[in-house]
Amino acid sequence: MKLKRFRLPSNWKKFFTIRRAIIVGINLLIIVMIFLGVKRLLTPPEEVAPPSKKEGLPLPEKLKEVVKKETGEKKPKKAEGEKKEAKPEIPLMPKTQEEVPVKVYKLAPVDFTDELPAVGTVKSVPALELKFETNGVIQTLNVKEGDKVRKGDTLATLNPRDVKLEIEWAQSKLDSARAEYNAALKRYQVIKKLYEVGAIIKDRLDQAQAEVDVAKAKIEIAHRELALSKAKMKKLQLLAPQDGIIGKKEKDVGEFVTPNDVVLTLLDPQNTYVEVGIIEKDVYKIKTGQRVKVKVDTYPTRIFFGYVENIFPEIDERTRTMNVRIRVLDPGRLLKPGMFARADIGVFSKRNALVVPSISVAIQRGAYYAGVVEENKVVYKKVSVEYITTDYAVIKKGLLPGDLVITETPGMKRLNPGTGVKIIETQEKLF
Repeated sequence: MKLKRFRLPSNWKKFFTIRRAIIVGINLLIIVMIFLGVKRLLTPPEEVAPPSKKEGLPLPEKLKEVVKKETGEKKPKKAEGEKKEAKPEIPLMPKTQEEVPVKVYKLAPVDFTDELPAVGTVKSVPALELKFETNGVIQTLNVKEGDKVRKGDTLATLNPRDVKLEIEWAQSKLDSARAEYNAALKRYQVIKKLYEVGAIIKDRLDQAQAEVDVAKAKIEIAHRELALSKAKMKKLQLLAPQDGIIGKKEKDVGEFVTPNDVVLTLLDPQNTYVEVGIIEKDVYKIKTGQRVKVKVDTYPTRIFFGYVENIFPEIDERTRTMNVRIRVLDPGRLLKPGMFARADIGVFSKRNALVVPSISVAIQRGAYYAGVVEENKVVYKKVSVEYITTDYAVIKKGLLPGDLVITETPGMKRLNPGTGVKIIETQEKLF
């Protein structure tokens, strides 16, 4: 394979003119000068050659040292008799640990009760809805709101006209059935005598017996219809099912009612209770049987006592609270349904409990610790907390009566084990 010779284009003389060559040379010179200037700027001062002494220019201190190193000049030695300047010695003062002032509580057994506040409404159970058992027009209404009634009292009645017509019709039907039965019985007796003498056949006697049975059945039906009509007459009376107080009156005289219409409501004052709402975070504290104190605005100086009777099984989606029913002891029947009530539920109670301020207890690695002063020093003891609130903590074990529990330090200063302290105040009672 033959190699082709490289040949310049025919018009190269036109391209490489003298003018263009001068321009290219000037550009190369400028680039070289710029490169040298940048290199000089980036070169450290130690590498820069010192100027000649003839120029008479002062040298910087750093450059002087460089020149001395390069030229071999040495620093003038100090005279043998000259001594180094001695630095003044500072005497060391002994370090003393300052005692931290603290306030303590002298632990002693107390009776402790934690109460959960709640608000609610006074209600009555049961609030009976009284209705008639049949249709009709109200003829009389013997009570009004707030009246006290006893079991069996007649509260209202319906117009008995239609029921009286039913009773009359049932009575007439019964009389007709009895007459028909008597006639059938007489015919049967006559036919029986004829059959005994052989005047008629057996089938005719059986027919007469069947007629007597049918008439007898009609009498029984008429009796039942009459009893049903009389029972309707009793249903025209609205009687009090128990002792109580008349609540709201829904209907009045002259109105037509059905078994679905509520005429009166009956309240039982002996079954008074308070229904309160408990927020979600406190639901676990509530149990049936817990003692409760109740107050109402009507009697501000009186306390009503009760207990948690029932806990509703679900939480209201709108209010995010769980309803709790509190049975209240009200022998004087002072509480009225609809009153606003404030309740304090005793969620925890213990006699002779060891109680400390909750601020005195700290959590470290999943355990509770309390700071105690022993021989004017801080000692942290691991404790078991039985119950804790935002204010107090009930200690199950870990502390003993008489221990000085740290409750406060100036500026909430953190104390370490073994820190020296000075007691400035000893608290004897928490509450």
